[in-house]
Amino acid sequence: MITASGEIGQRTSDELVFGYRQSSLDDLVILEASCELEEDNPRELAQRMQKQWIVKKASQPMGHQCAGCVFKNPRGVSAGELIDEAGLKGTRIGGAVVSDRHANFIVAEPECTAQDVLRLIELVRGQVRDRTGIELEMELEVW
Repeated sequence: MITASGEIGQRTSDELVFGYRQSSLDDLVILEASCELEEDNPRELAQRMQKQWIVKKASQPMGHQCAGCVFKNPRGVSAGELIDEAGLKGTRIGGAVVSDRHANFIVAEPECTAQDVLRLIELVRGQVRDRTGIELEMELEVW
């Protein structure tokens, strides 16, 4: 790894800390990494993966055009719940629609334009801010 000041160093696994959207590597550039996989029961792994797939399929708009979660979860609360509580599920601008299944997803219907999505994002951010005082931060990076 290399630091912002140009120092090259090394970290061991017991020095690494990972959390939701953060790690002890956040201010570093990784130059090289070695990983060691742990052996596990293939049947148990397959069951865990299947269970995760079922949960994801039940809670997210699978099979639709979307870019995943639009907003980061503010500390201690779900962005999707804030959007849902603001009554925005199903809200539409042009071909962009807040998903009925998970409010932190914007589904793009065939006639959707990038402008539709951007306008809907701003509408959602404004409504949530007005109702809760919470400013939703984008998960997506708009180029």
